[in-house]
Amino acid sequence: MLEAINISHTFSDSTPFSRQVLNGLELKLAPGEVVLLTGPSGSGKTTLARILAGLVRPERGTVRINGEDLYNSDGRRLATTDRVVVAFQYPERQFFANTVWDELSWGLRVGYGMEGSEISRRLSKISEDIAFPLAQLADRSPRSLSSGQQRKAALVSLLALEPQVLILDEPLAGLNVRERRRVVSLLQQWNRGNRTMLVIAHELELFLGWVGRVAVMAAGRLTFCGSPTELCQTNDPVVRQTASLPPMVELSYYLKQCGFSKGPVSADSATVRRQLEEALTQLRHNSEAGTKLIPPKKEKPSVL
Repeated sequence: MLEAINISHTFSDSTPFSRQVLNGLELKLAPGEVVLLTGPSGSGKTTLARILAGLVRPERGTVRINGEDLYNSDGRRLATTDRVVVAFQYPERQFFANTVWDELSWGLRVGYGMEGSEISRRLSKISEDIAFPLAQLADRSPRSLSSGQQRKAALVSLLALEPQVLILDEPLAGLNVRERRRVVSLLQQWNRGNRTMLVIAHELELFLGWVGRVAVMAAGRLTFCGSPTELCQTNDPVVRQTASLPPMVELSYYLKQCGFSKGPVSADSATVRRQLEEALTQLRHNSEAGTKLIPPKKEKPSVL
């Protein structure tokens, strides 16, 4: 269990540039759970990731791992490298070693003090799991790899640490459509081992179908936290806007609001295509019958 309890944080406090990034935020990640965190740029998502990983100490609030405070009474951070790891956007830009092998084994060698056979075992297993050709690429420079191979290499270096919680900040950024689907498939496979994951993303299409919960941030707070189905069907316009729901979901929502669809709002392309076909059929029948289908009027909010 990873918990953020009443977290508040301010950048450049006591200066003219002071800005509150997080404001009383609460978030819990249960063992084996996958949570998708989204929201507009500047809402505090990356700052929260750094705080959860122990890279930044919050101004106020508590972070707990398995019921244990991340910081002791003296303010010193407890070791978390074997429990929580974070991959920031474009992790391959942080490559520093001359070879792929040195890059991927660095955390195990320096962080864990491991040696040859155990390092080989871990890297080989993870590479095989995510279809990364380590044997063919071990002696190459990591900077010479394709963008998809670089992203896989970065994942291997993190997954080899066998963390309890994996935090990924925009893991699909800079990848083409094919590479995005591959990375998502790798993450789904890794999660089958009952591991916890927090995925930060703006584009939700490839995540809504399999994550357990979606948390939406705005101005340092959570404005929504629930299942993907609950998010897709919410009538709160602020949540829908800040979540930047995929066009397919918004089309399904519009069809339901206008009375063309009786089924639930869906993110599945096949389901939405069927809903659209049914709507077009209904419109054609109405046109032939000389009738009109008028969308229901939205109620005006009451003023107290």
